[in-house]
Amino acid sequence: MGGVDARRYAKVVAANSDFRKFDDGLKMTLDCDPATRAEIEKILEDGKSAGPIRYRLRSQSEAMMTCILPSFMRDDHVHFIDGAAGGYMWAAKALKTY
Repeated sequence: MGGVDARRYAKVVAANSDFRKFDDGLKMTLDCDPATRAEIEKILEDGKSAGPIRYRLRSQSEAMMTCILPSFMRDDHVHFIDGAAGGYMWAAKALKTY
C-alpha cells in the first residue's frame, strides 16, 4: 500500500501487542517451544514455593490476533493476542479452582 513502511509496521506490532498487569496479575500469551515452557513453569513453581504466587498455564497449538488499526500510517494500533481455543478463558477458569 502506498506510503506504508511494512518493516516499521512489523516492528511496531510487537510493541503494541497486549500484555497487561491488572487485578494484581500479569496476563500474557507467549509463543515458545516445549523446553522454554518447562523453564517458565519451573520459575513459576519456584516462585510459588517462595511466596504468594498463583499461576495457570494453558498450551495451545495456535494463537489468534485481533487488531484495532485506526490507520496504517500511524503507530497507535493495538493487537490483542490469545490462544485460538480460548487461552485466557481456560487459564482463568483453572485459576478459580486454585
